[in-house]
Amino acid sequence: MNDSKTINELMAYQYPKTNYLVERLIPSGAITILSGQSKSYKTYALLDIAIAVASHKQVFQHFNTTQANVLIINEEDGERLLQLRFKQLGIEKEVGLPIHISALTDFKLEDDQVERTIAFCKTNKITLVIIDSLIRVHGADENSAKEMSKVFSQLRKFTKADIAVLVTQHHRKPSQHSTGGANEMRGSTDILAAVDSHIGVKRDTKDPTLLTFTQGKQRFDIEYEPFRVKAHISDVGFKFEFLDKGRRASDDQEVVLYTWITMMLKNHGELNQTELLTNLQEEQLAINEHKLRELLDIWVGEGRLPVPKKGKGKTKIYHLEGIRNENE
Repeated sequence: MNDSKTINELMAYQYPKTNYLVERLIPSGAITILSGQSKSYKTYALLDIAIAVASHKQVFQHFNTTQANVLIINEEDGERLLQLRFKQLGIEKEVGLPIHISALTDFKLEDDQVERTIAFCKTNKITLVIIDSLIRVHGADENSAKEMSKVFSQLRKFTKADIAVLVTQHHRKPSQHSTGGANEMRGSTDILAAVDSHIGVKRDTKDPTLLTFTQGKQRFDIEYEPFRVKAHISDVGFKFEFLDKGRRASDDQEVVLYTWITMMLKNHGELNQTELLTNLQEEQLAINEHKLRELLDIWVGEGRLPVPKKGKGKTKIYHLEGIRNENE
C-alpha cells in the first residue's frame, strides 16, 4: 500500500486543528445532521444559522461563527415561503448577504447534480451547503445501511472539496419515552454513524415555543451539553433566544463513567443497574447506587443511552441497541 504510514510517521504528523462554522456544533468541511419531529422549527433554525454564518454573527445570540458563503438547497418549501420566513427573521431586500437559494428544483444526490453543485460552490466561494431535507434528495431505502452508504458517499464529495454540509432529518413518531435524542432519527443507525456531528431538537410538551437542543454526536470533541432555546413568534417576526444549558456541564468523573458503562454494555450486550455498579466497583471506580441511577436517567433523557428495557419487577435493563459506535 503506497499511501500507508508507519506508526511513527502517523504520530509525528501535525494535523491542523478542527475549525468550526458554528462553535462546537457545525465543523468546517464535515457533515452535520439536524434532526427532530415535524413542527420543531428545524427550517427556521437552518435559516437562522445561514444568516448568522453569512453575516459572521452569533447563532442564537450565543454560538460564535466563522464567516462563510452559504447555499441553501430546500426541497421542502418554495421560494414564496422561504421569502416569508427570511422576512420573519429580519431579512429585507438588498441586504447583500452571500446566501444562494435553490428551492424545489428536484435536486438529487446523484453524480452529475452533485458535481455541478460543487462547481457552483467553488465559483461562488461557498463553504456551507444546507439541505432541507435528507429524505427529499435521494431515492434510497433509509432503513438499508447499504443504500444509505451510497447516499452519504455523495455527501462526502462536498466535504472532500472542503465544503461543510448541514442536512435535516425527521424523527420517528414520538413514543411515551421520547427524548429527542439521536437514537430517534428515522432510518438506519448508519445515518448517525456516517455524520460528523448530530444536533437533535425537541419541543417542550407544555410550552411548544421552548426547544431543547441535544448534541448526539461530535466526532472531533466532547459533545456539547443540552441547551434550551426560546422561539419568540409574532405576526411580524420570529426570533430565537438562547436560555441556558439544560443542566450543568459533565465533570471529568462523569465522562470516565460514561465511557466505562458504554464499553461494558458493548461487551455484555445487556446489564441491569446492579450489574453495572458491580462492574464499576470491580474496576475501582468510585460511585454509589444513587449516583449511578441519577447519571443513567440523565443519559437516557439526553438520548446518549437508549430507553432501558423492562426487566423483572422494577428492574431496568440497559443496552446500546440503536446506538452505533462512531469509531466503527
